[in-house]
Amino acid sequence: MKDIKIIIPSHKRASRVRTTSAVYGASLCVEESQADMYQKCNPGIEIITHPDAVVGLARKRDWIIKNVGSCFMLDDDIDHLGRIYIEKGEESHVDPATAYDIIQSTAYAAHQAGAFLFGFSSSPTPISYNSLNPIQMSGYVTGCAHGVLEGSKLWYNPDIICNEDYWISLLNAHHHRYIWKDTRYYWAQKDTFVNRGGLAEFRNIEAEEKDFKLLQKVFGQVVELRKSTGKSNLKHPFQKSLKLPF
Repeated sequence: MKDIKIIIPSHKRASRVRTTSAVYGASLCVEESQADMYQKCNPGIEIITHPDAVVGLARKRDWIIKNVGSCFMLDDDIDHLGRIYIEKGEESHVDPATAYDIIQSTAYAAHQAGAFLFGFSSSPTPISYNSLNPIQMSGYVTGCAHGVLEGSKLWYNPDIICNEDYWISLLNAHHHRYIWKDTRYYWAQKDTFVNRGGLAEFRNIEAEEKDFKLLQKVFGQVVELRKSTGKSNLKHPFQKSLKLPF
């Protein structure tokens, strides 16, 4: 299996892309009309363009997997890859070259296992890491960092506005039953909900509500509203959890 492409979908953040410093060899994927500005602000980085008619992150991701092939997608506000299984005093940040190798080895492992969707931990806290079960083969992969391999039945619903990660995780569970999720690592983001451009241009409570209703309509009661607990407060009333039957 050859190395897969590492793609950073981006929109109107040409001068504020962080992720190219977090991992070696990543390419930016932007609208044709924004390509010159992105190239000017990100010299030496490969720019992959799609038609301006491809609007919204779900449509962009769908265009990427159909036109690029096997790939790993990272949001443009990633600060670094963190190692969760650390001892006290150890450095958790992974250097960009090693981050590239970890992506490629994880993609290869997923391919060997017959999985089409792969990713990493959705939690940065060591307490959530199970050292006896570092590789999970069910559940959810975060939208900010996940990969799709060629040959799958996966696609991104253009009607999903904010929750394409839930869509692709549920669709993968329906068609392929399992994922490959290496919980030893976590991709740390910065300014996800306040950074201008990107998905922030479309994200609001109304969009979250529409996404929740669409996900429940398609996939049923495995999509639930998350309940607030003493450990964590909800950021908005339509935060979701998945109750997959396997």
